[in-house]
Amino acid sequence: MFTWKRVRYAVMFGFLAFITWVGYRHQVLGGGPTGVPTVDALCPLGGLESIYSYLSSGTWLRRVAPSALVLFGAVVAITLLFGRVFCGWICPLGTIGEISGGLARKLGIKRKELPQSLDGALKMLKYVILAVILYYTWSLGTLAWRDYDPWAAWMHLAAGWDEIVATPWAFAVLFGLVIGAGLFIERFWCRYLCPLGAALAIFQKLSFTKVVRNRETCISCGKCNRACPMGLAPLAAEKVTDADCIACGRCTESCPVEKTLVFSFGGRKMLSALAVGVMGVLLFFGAYGTAKLTGYWQTFASTSVEALKDPVEGVFGWMNIDQVAKQVKLSPEKVLEIAKLPAETPRDVSIKKIEGVNDEILKEDLTTYFAANPAQAPAPVKDVPANPDELKGSFTLDEVAAGYGLDGAEILKEAGWPADTPRSISLKEAGTPLGREPSDIRTAVKELLKRKQ
Repeated sequence: MFTWKRVRYAVMFGFLAFITWVGYRHQVLGGGPTGVPTVDALCPLGGLESIYSYLSSGTWLRRVAPSALVLFGAVVAITLLFGRVFCGWICPLGTIGEISGGLARKLGIKRKELPQSLDGALKMLKYVILAVILYYTWSLGTLAWRDYDPWAAWMHLAAGWDEIVATPWAFAVLFGLVIGAGLFIERFWCRYLCPLGAALAIFQKLSFTKVVRNRETCISCGKCNRACPMGLAPLAAEKVTDADCIACGRCTESCPVEKTLVFSFGGRKMLSALAVGVMGVLLFFGAYGTAKLTGYWQTFASTSVEALKDPVEGVFGWMNIDQVAKQVKLSPEKVLEIAKLPAETPRDVSIKKIEGVNDEILKEDLTTYFAANPAQAPAPVKDVPANPDELKGSFTLDEVAAGYGLDGAEILKEAGWPADTPRSISLKEAGTPLGREPSDIRTAVKELLKRKQ
């Protein structure tokens, strides 16, 4: 039967199953231009975390990509129009929390509610967490929250024990605060700690869609209060303006009196919970489809803020030995030596798939090597503009190739310039004797980046 509950659960579990499969595939195939996107490239919070670096320098944080900002913008738009549909219908972490609450009911664990004063104080925690995350992420230029992020932990379950050891706090938060605490207080994480929820709560206050109650027909049965997974009290207000309403519709669907508790759009149009949820989900897919068709949906960034400061930070598990060597300006033989790998190790296989190799440990070993041999340390990559059309003739070919994560020889070939064109002088200086312009390089870079998407 086509009911609100069936549709909502199908959407929730569908999103959770799909994104979990993506996380598993990322562990198997790795990331990069030919792999599967990272969790950060598919998370709206990643877009918010990276927005400062993008606006200030045109670059993204490590593992984040333009797709994350597209998702954040889409979720904000949905919230402003229809409320926090993302939290109540789409968010996989919210679904895990709701599953935990359902499991508690099956196990006979009685649902708890904190005293109002304590509940109100704890709800402020998520805003503090959001502020701390943004402060450290924007000031340090790296994903400061990642080692504690329960969603990153969930998406890396397939990585096994090594990942748990590498980021133990993230798994502690997942199993302790999202799942464990959710057995006793439904959606504990969403109520008190979720930083994305805190950001969306601000926009929820401005939303056109609110739950409204007709006090003339209300019989004060209290079913709406008991149904709310966020511990709100629709019975106490004619309009639910609380920022923590997640537009799940459980309160309106529990009301036994028709048209007594409903969603209102702009204070006029009455909407069912099903209509609100479906329109929010369709807008979410619409934003994705539009970004895909217009070329803004990019799940891989060619460089990052961290890699510009330290080329070692541009090393990823999807790279092979030759690519790592090129990134850090060493010979492949030296990289194998630093990684303590035999000389016959395949160079065309991603380091993630080489037995006994951990890309994070390799990065640490490379950093140690360069600390001991500073003369061989690669210089920081010059910051290139996000839009290749803004490339100036003062850049060298080496700087352009490193900044966009491209091969210098490929750029020359695509631009139609001779293969022996000097790479360490400015594009203008290199092109003048050839009768060529830097615009050739700009066009070549755009074309190569397009192929990598």
